[in-house]
Amino acid sequence: MKLLKNNCCCTILAFLCVIFLISGCTCSSTTEKDKKGTSQNYQEKIDSIKQEIVLSAELQGLLYKFPSPMGAAIALEKSKAGYFFDITNSPENISKYVTEKSKALNLGVYSADLSYSVTYNRTDETNKFFYCTSRLADELGVSGVYDQATRDKLKKYISNKDSLIALTNSLSTQTKNFLAENDRSQVAVLIAAGGFIEGIFLASALGQSDVRDNSKIMGVIAAQKDNYKKLVQILTAYKNDPEMQPVLDAMGMMDYLWTNFSLGSGKRIPPEKAVEIFNLAKEIRERLVK
Repeated sequence: MKLLKNNCCCTILAFLCVIFLISGCTCSSTTEKDKKGTSQNYQEKIDSIKQEIVLSAELQGLLYKFPSPMGAAIALEKSKAGYFFDITNSPENISKYVTEKSKALNLGVYSADLSYSVTYNRTDETNKFFYCTSRLADELGVSGVYDQATRDKLKKYISNKDSLIALTNSLSTQTKNFLAENDRSQVAVLIAAGGFIEGIFLASALGQSDVRDNSKIMGVIAAQKDNYKKLVQILTAYKNDPEMQPVLDAMGMMDYLWTNFSLGSGKRIPPEKAVEIFNLAKEIRERLVK
């Protein structure tokens, strides 16, 4: 009788254990399901934040036809402006750029600095800025542009100014084409903005350093007015994007250059006005190039 009682107890205990295990599995399954649902909702939220703004056909045309910084660099060289490495964005700053936005902006900046160095036939500086642009392009996932064949061409053409200009322009075109094909307009806009701002900054820095006759250098800035309007028009499409709004705001400050100075008159800009232009360009640049 005692043995039967023990067997009954054991049976009841075993049954309770089975019930407990089943309940535990059900709870665990429900928890995992809840976690999976929460994770999926979170991922969908991230994806919606990163979703590209679809530009109109007109704006896409403006963006992908937007000139590279090379044009401004050539104009500066023709104006007899000097070359000063100290006014470019230091290659040592490259490790500071960790977000997609900062990398894209500074790919544009370093592209302008590369154009500046290429135009003035500065070998060491060209190599440094080529490294910066290739590294940022790779980190942005712009594949196949800065490949080994391109690096070989750089070595081959390093003493040939015309060939280097053609190679630099080709890199800009290939990058635009890659971004267009992969629906990455926002990155393309940031690159264009960075290059444009750096070009204006370089010209303003050179314009204030030449106090004798800066009319041709300042004329380079004046000639960028139409490109400025196009860039603002493109950026306005992103006015509701909190990541892009600071870029639009900074670019808007540049309007002061064309509305408050006689840059298109072909006349020399007085030293105090040249310094004012430089300080404004510097402030705009520092907002975005950190």
